[in-house]
Amino acid sequence: MQSINRTSNVSLIIPAQDAEAKLFKLFKLIPEWDAIPNEIIIIDSSKNLKLKPPEDFKLFTKKIKIKLLIIYGDNLYPGHARNIGITNATNSLLAFLDTSTYPNKEWLSQNLKILEKHNSDGVWGLTYYSANSYSSKIFRACTYGDKPIITLPGSIFEKSVFYKCGYFIESVRAGEDGDWMSRVSLQNINMSNSTQYLNYNELNNLSLLELFKKYFTYNTFVSKLPFFRAHKDFYYYAISFIAVLIAFNWNMILASWDEESIFYIPNITKISVLVILVLYIYLRGVMLPKKKGVNIKFIFPINFIFISIFSGLLDIIKAMAFIYSKFTIENNIEDH
Repeated sequence: MQSINRTSNVSLIIPAQDAEAKLFKLFKLIPEWDAIPNEIIIIDSSKNLKLKPPEDFKLFTKKIKIKLLIIYGDNLYPGHARNIGITNATNSLLAFLDTSTYPNKEWLSQNLKILEKHNSDGVWGLTYYSANSYSSKIFRACTYGDKPIITLPGSIFEKSVFYKCGYFIESVRAGEDGDWMSRVSLQNINMSNSTQYLNYNELNNLSLLELFKKYFTYNTFVSKLPFFRAHKDFYYYAISFIAVLIAFNWNMILASWDEESIFYIPNITKISVLVILVLYIYLRGVMLPKKKGVNIKFIFPINFIFISIFSGLLDIIKAMAFIYSKFTIENNIEDH
């Protein structure tokens, strides 16, 4: 490990659950960073083995006087774990990572410079979702896109931001970060954007079935959060249903099935379904992926079809998740 003689007054908070191998990978990166947090807080809520940092990392933290604090919990959700980290942090600056996001060595140093330059209350993190296999690239085109997106992991905040915006919702497994980020926007907190992005490579390690399951779980929980308005996702389907309903009844109501009537439209049902299908393929298979940074050469000449089909499956899964959450998850979410 290279010799480092400089640390920053930052508390790095990392929630973890049954992720020892991922954490060890992160531990190997930290000594190479240009700036090192002088406090690292890991909230470990593993169900089985409790985390024990490797000896070389413990020696490293001791050598450059980093406070390494591991707090053990019982099957905590990420928001609950982060709240524990926040309350135990001794610095006024808090940084966040998770066990699947890996920063480069300039991540912390550059974000601290941005924070100082703009006199901001925080700097948003950026995450790039890596995809190597064909299926993971299709999934990424349907969801995250090819451009780094703003995320809580990788972010740095003044601790005072949490006094203004509240803490993370503790009772949900997913989406609590998006909910909290929306509160930051509502409070008009002075935020800056990072120039350094984290790398998320979990898409490459999951099968299609696992990706679908992960998508279902995420939408099951976020559908209950205040920032997420699930009914918006049904606008398209509602409009489509109404359009088809009108198509089925147009000729009967306005033309009384009289083919000589000026209101009679031949094959109106087929035309309506075809128009809706073409619009969906354009929106989900071309326009949205392109907007999210997917290369047009990947979309055409044929991948837009598979992106559209995959998007359709994801939309069905999302609808199922909304219905499932409506009847199985108690609406016991409250702000902290």
